[in-house]
Amino acid sequence: MGRFAPVLLLALLLLVASSGCGVLPMPGTAQPPPSGSLVVSFMDVGQGDGVLVQSGGESYLLDAGKAQAGPKVVDFLRSRGVESLNGIVVSNPDADHIGGFEDVLDAFEVANVYVSGDPKGTSTYNSFLRAVQDEGSEVVESRAGMRMDWGGTKADVIAPPPGELFSETNDNSVGILLTHGTARVLLAGDAEKKSEEYMSNGSYTGPLTVLKVTHHGSNTSSTPLFLNSFKPEIAVIQVGADNSYGHPTPQTLERLHKAGAEVFRNDEQGDVIVTINDENVDVAVTKGG
Repeated sequence: MGRFAPVLLLALLLLVASSGCGVLPMPGTAQPPPSGSLVVSFMDVGQGDGVLVQSGGESYLLDAGKAQAGPKVVDFLRSRGVESLNGIVVSNPDADHIGGFEDVLDAFEVANVYVSGDPKGTSTYNSFLRAVQDEGSEVVESRAGMRMDWGGTKADVIAPPPGELFSETNDNSVGILLTHGTARVLLAGDAEKKSEEYMSNGSYTGPLTVLKVTHHGSNTSSTPLFLNSFKPEIAVIQVGADNSYGHPTPQTLERLHKAGAEVFRNDEQGDVIVTINDENVDVAVTKGG
């Protein structure tokens, strides 16, 4: 926490200085990320996931919320200077992860689509696959051991395992570890206990700069083993206000607190945008709380 603490304090001071309620307003014109940086934007898509990764002139979208979130996701991408997507990642085939992708596919050219290979065949997922086919994107099955370069940022797939998948779809979420300089960001969808144990016993453990909290802060995720193995400095919870699941649970928030993580939540702070440049980490939000 030593490196991050003064950066967070500076970010918070800037927030307070920019407006009385601690809000960084989003710019009205398209703003591509600073040169040489990694920008990870956790969009407020309600009860669902939607993460934009930008690095070295490339853009990748991990999940896109429910169908009703599609127009907002498209608008957000345009506001961040996105003109096309080098790839989209389906971390989980549930509707709260893939519903907005059809709007995205209509609005942007998409080169690659990364999926876990989980055979779940809901009508929403089948509709998404038809849209991908119409787009002409290359579909890539993504399992642990796969390595990619996303605009100079290393993107290692660390879950699900190669070979036989887990019995639960949540545990088959695609987990991607981003490494940019010394910073590490882990995005692992709705991973629960079995997947978290698998990642914790792998070769990529160690402190994280940012963790997207798995499964919206459910009590069945963010296990002590997982948090002790990865030790996040910043934890972002993608969760909708007053959701019927009780996410994030008090138990999960307590575990994150014990792990020493600084917690940001979409339901309280809107979009959470993390910019990593050299040794600097800046966190901006779009509403107070």
